[in-house]
Amino acid sequence: MMEHQAPRTVAPMALDALPGGHQSVTQALPHALIDCLRRAPRVLLIANNPAITQADVDRLAINADDVVVSFNTCVKASLLNPQSVNLFVHGFNAPDAYFFGLPPGPEVQRLIEQGGRCFTLLVGATGAMCPIPGVALFWERIPLPPLWNYPVERPGGKRFVGPSTGFNALVLLDWLRGQGDYNYQLMTLGFSNEAGKLWSGHAWDYERQWLLQSDVITVPLLPRPWWQRWFRRR
Repeated sequence: MMEHQAPRTVAPMALDALPGGHQSVTQALPHALIDCLRRAPRVLLIANNPAITQADVDRLAINADDVVVSFNTCVKASLLNPQSVNLFVHGFNAPDAYFFGLPPGPEVQRLIEQGGRCFTLLVGATGAMCPIPGVALFWERIPLPPLWNYPVERPGGKRFVGPSTGFNALVLLDWLRGQGDYNYQLMTLGFSNEAGKLWSGHAWDYERQWLLQSDVITVPLLPRPWWQRWFRRR
């Protein structure tokens, strides 16, 4: 495991510059989820990275009080344990007005039905929505500096759509650790480029640089067998 610790410059926020500045970050979280986060020794964010294997997840030795965070379609839900706390984070697709990964797939449903401690966190909402009991809902944009000051323009003149779902969750969970009563280690698995293609709508260089400068523990994936690498090249 590699741990990066470096100071981060906090840019000021003009809370009237973007929608969402009115939000209370802590008040949006259900009390039951807050209780789980306060008891958690670790919070582990598992990316939708095709290169993640069962061995990578098993190596984490996830226990009953750990909080495991998955995103959108939760590609790796089949590798997760219903005995731990599972937090499913879904980002909003504003042009088509739906949340990625909802309704949940069969593997997520399995975890919800077999476990008693599953939570849903919705990020990036832009349209009118009623509060949903037990569900954390954040409007676009969450008023935390790394999200509020997210890059706007990308090369070629196009605009970034905003933070990725994983980055929203990562910054939020990192910020909570500075608010008292939260003592968990924050860890990521698969927040890297071993497989797949990154969508160009997010500022990945910005997100990766923030992660490198944070005190979040990044867990490297296990090396793949030579024959898997060979077939991928073909």
